[in-house]
Amino acid sequence: MSQHPSTPATAGIASSLIPGTGQLMTGAPIAGAILLLATCVTGALIGYGLGSVDRIRLLEMVTNPGIILVLVTINLVFGILRVLAASDAWRRAGGRAFSAGILALLAFTASPHLALGYVGLETRSTLLTVFGQPLATTTTSTTSTTQPTPTTVPAVTTVAPFRVIPTDPTTTTSTTTTLPLGTERATFLLLGGDAGPGRPGLRTDTMMVATIDTRTGDAAIFGLPRNMAGFTFSDGTEFTGFTQGILNEVYMWGERNPDRFPGPEPGISALRDVAETLLGLPIDHYVMVDMVGFARLVDVVGGVDVNVTKPMAAPLYDRSTGGFEMIQFSVGSQHLDGDLALAYARSRTGSNDYSRMARQRCIISSVVDRAGPLTLMTRLPSILDVMENSISTDIPISDLPYLINLAPKVSTDRTTVVGFDIQYRSNTLTARGFHKPDVGKIQTVVRQVVSGEWETGPVDLVSAAEACG
Repeated sequence: MSQHPSTPATAGIASSLIPGTGQLMTGAPIAGAILLLATCVTGALIGYGLGSVDRIRLLEMVTNPGIILVLVTINLVFGILRVLAASDAWRRAGGRAFSAGILALLAFTASPHLALGYVGLETRSTLLTVFGQPLATTTTSTTSTTQPTPTTVPAVTTVAPFRVIPTDPTTTTSTTTTLPLGTERATFLLLGGDAGPGRPGLRTDTMMVATIDTRTGDAAIFGLPRNMAGFTFSDGTEFTGFTQGILNEVYMWGERNPDRFPGPEPGISALRDVAETLLGLPIDHYVMVDMVGFARLVDVVGGVDVNVTKPMAAPLYDRSTGGFEMIQFSVGSQHLDGDLALAYARSRTGSNDYSRMARQRCIISSVVDRAGPLTLMTRLPSILDVMENSISTDIPISDLPYLINLAPKVSTDRTTVVGFDIQYRSNTLTARGFHKPDVGKIQTVVRQVVSGEWETGPVDLVSAAEACG
């Protein structure tokens, strides 16, 4: 009877799965024991490491670019060990050194490690490209008394990451240090940048402020209409802009006046100052998404489902040339790819900015619903590529673990959506004939939403689930 009854394929696959078992099967106990011991020790260390750290610490590890590089290296070393163990077991069982079988075995063994290494390096590249570094200190700048004209806008306060925003200004909480993110509330300025062929400069046609209760996951999205006018900066100066003085001109105005909003992102600083002043809500960070990149993200998650409540026309743009053709959306449930979703979200034909904001919230909610764990896992490289090329933000890498940990708490059916439409306009007009916003009414609604008082109050709010129609 043969001392080595195992076939090359059986021994090779055995050592591919658990290094050392193939050697034991082929009568090589010393080599098998050494490889099996090394495998068991490695597995035990990994298991102990995963079991001994809490979720936040684990997330800190997998979002740290330096640790990701270490993990990629460990993955490569373990992959090499498995390849060597599988090929050695194949050879000991009498397999030919050069054959289709050994090539298939090596490909089977190495491919998971190559895939993990690729995803790890892509993740690291995206983290380094998209996310900023932690803010070292909090500084405040004030208006200089020697400014030459009264229209000069003061520098914006640099906001510390995730400040505590008490829901009741007369009280504070003593447990904030133990809360997720270390604070009660995290607030973000969400922007959709519309640039490209045929569009001079960058226009922030989509502007929202999202705020999240980090203890409960309850969230709210406040939509800021692009055509809002008559608002002011924090020093009381009214924004007059380039032509109409409307909200979607603020970003470009800030970029062209960096002396008034010093820092790496003067356009963002100008918009943040306006939004904070209008809402009465401090904003921690911003996220800007290129709208064409958003269309790519819709394609990556497999399209979105919307319910069109009335027929509408929309311009379908060509991503490369900027040209477009008019298309029609019919009433009913629709499954849209990226280009169609973008057309649906930003069309103003036969409509207005307020219904446009509702459609944009609908698309965002649908993308969130589609981007489940399975989608994220299977399409992660494509999602990372879109993020790297289409998103800019000042969220520091050090805050990512807390945001990831918070994400499962947030759901569309617990998200309040408020679009500050025509019912939030005052009777006062600007010099160009635009209605100024009713800032008092807007800030009252914001306070009610943040405090939770709207549940028993007379405020007419719309949930994200209802925003699609």
